Amino acid sequence: MDTASKPEWLTVREVAEHFRVSTRTVTRWALSGQMRMRRVGPTGRLIRIHSSELNSEHDLPASA
Repeated sequence: MDTASKPEWLTVREVAEHFRVSTRTVTRWALSGQMRMRRVGPTGRLIRIHSSELNSEHDLPASA
């Protein structure tokens, strides 16, 4: 997929599909500060991950 056409902020599901892990794992990574994230929505419950995280080299723990 062309990175120019990707949105700047991705859903947890999109990131999970990229890394081939569960959405719960991506949420844990984001909440622990291992990924650049922001909360969106009226209650701030929804999480978005910055697209640069897909290209960054992370020392992310494997899913359990």
